[in-house]
Amino acid sequence: MLPQTERYLALVHLGRNQWWRYALGAVVILFCWLALGYLPYLWLAVTYPSDPLRDYIAVNFSIVMMLVGLALTMRLLHRRPFMSLVGPDRGFAWLRIAQGAAAWSGIALVTIIIEHLLYPDRYYLSFNADRFFLFAAVALVMTPIQTTTEELVFRGYLMQSLALLMRRPALIAALSALIFTLPHLLNPEVQHGPLLLAASYFAIGLLLAVVTLRDGRLELAIGVHAANNLMLALVANYEGSVLTSDSIFTARELDPVYSLISLSAGAVVFYWMFFARKNPAS
Repeated sequence: MLPQTERYLALVHLGRNQWWRYALGAVVILFCWLALGYLPYLWLAVTYPSDPLRDYIAVNFSIVMMLVGLALTMRLLHRRPFMSLVGPDRGFAWLRIAQGAAAWSGIALVTIIIEHLLYPDRYYLSFNADRFFLFAAVALVMTPIQTTTEELVFRGYLMQSLALLMRRPALIAALSALIFTLPHLLNPEVQHGPLLLAASYFAIGLLLAVVTLRDGRLELAIGVHAANNLMLALVANYEGSVLTSDSIFTARELDPVYSLISLSAGAVVFYWMFFARKNPAS
């Protein structure tokens, strides 16, 4: 195990780790997310006509409530510093977040351009100035909160907790990616190809887990996840997405084969950029 990986996973020992704390913590996080956060979205969905901005705020509000549940769990149950989920020095490495976001934005943009060249009729211009700028302002605030929360839960809390049960980083990364995949299988786009899209969710979850363990910190994963969702929300979304948005371009369909291939290739390129080449980004 790499020293930085071991240091990151060992942060779990700063708190109290009896099994019942994790059982109760899971209940608290799920209750805040689903009951306090998601039920209002469902009520809006059945009461009012669909609106991209309102739906986007409502979906992301559920994740904000997940963050509240995680904070309560860390503070009241585990009695450990919340920022120990991020790294050993209790602060954000903002440059590392920016590096991850910039690299993944570039990779995502290339895959969108290639898809357009391969399938010229797939994307259409959906830009609406009257709606886009207000939506972009909301997305630039709420999306990083949403994605950072997911990283704190799945790559921070979950992986550090799994380190109490197992020592192999590869197994920890794979198991966290599998658990990350499960709630995403409820997304409506899964109907386009359940196995292929499940593999795509697993691939992005595995990338985020691996870079967190390899870097010994959470910031790279935070940057990647935020960039991924912002590119989807603002630049090129697709019809039927779980996160409806006023994006500049919209794809008429989601291609699960291209999604899996481009995501896997992008993950390899990203890992090479930061960890495999002779002078990796640092």
